[in-house]
Amino acid sequence: MGRHGRQQPDQDLQWRRQRHGRQVRQSLSSIGNSRPSCTDSVLLRCSLVLNPKSPHYGRLRSTFDQIYEDTIYGEDAIFMERNSRDFRPRIATINQNSELLCDFLRARSLADDRPPANAVLKDVFYPKWSTAANYIQCRRKVPPAGDTTGRFGGLFSLTFTSTAASEAFYDTLRCAKGPSLGTNFTLASPYALLAHYTELPWAATYGVDGALVRVSVGMEPYESLFKWFEEAIVAAEATVGAVAA
Repeated sequence: MGRHGRQQPDQDLQWRRQRHGRQVRQSLSSIGNSRPSCTDSVLLRCSLVLNPKSPHYGRLRSTFDQIYEDTIYGEDAIFMERNSRDFRPRIATINQNSELLCDFLRARSLADDRPPANAVLKDVFYPKWSTAANYIQCRRKVPPAGDTTGRFGGLFSLTFTSTAASEAFYDTLRCAKGPSLGTNFTLASPYALLAHYTELPWAATYGVDGALVRVSVGMEPYESLFKWFEEAIVAAEATVGAVAA
C-alpha cells in the first residue's frame, strides 16, 4: 500500500513501466475520480510513479524526497477513494462505447478499405489503428478475471476533408462541448483550434489539422451515442453537395 492507503501499481503496470519509461504520471482528476452524479465534485490530483530500474532513479527519488509535500486534505483523500470504487466497470463501458463508435466512424471514412463515395471523414485517430504495434506493447496483457479494461481507452480524434464538414459535424453532434476529457459523459472539442488558435499555420507544419475534432467518450447508452454520431456524420456528408452547388 502507498501513502493514504492507496495500492501500489500492479505487476502488469510495473512491467510496462520498467520496459517503457522512467516515470508514469497519471491524472487522478478524470475518469478514475468521477461520479455519475453531476452534484459530486471532481478533485484535482495526479500521481507519479518512478521506475526503480531507470538509471536516473536515484537522482529523481532523492529530489522528490527533498521537495515532496504531503498537502492532500484528509476529506479529499476519502472522496477520491470513494469515487474510484467503481472505476473498472465504468472504464469497461467507456472502452466498449469508444471501440464501437470508432468502428462505425472508420467505416465511413477514407481510411477504410472500401470508403463510401460521399466520405468526408479523412481518418479516425484511435490506438486500435494509430501506432497499434506500439500501443499493444504497452497495454494490459492479461486483465484480472472478469475485467475488460485492457482495450483502447475512451479518447479519439477525427479529421475531415473540409472545414465545412468538420463544422457541420461538430455543430450537429448532440453531446457536451468543452476542452476537457475523461468525464462520465461524452465531450467533444475542436482541440487544435482551441490549443493553437493563434498559430494554426505553425501547427499545420507538424501535421496538426486545424479542423480536428477530439472526442472523449462517456457512459451514455451506446444506442444514444450511435444516433448522435450518425446524425453528425450525415450532416457533415451533406456539405459535399452544398459546396459543389
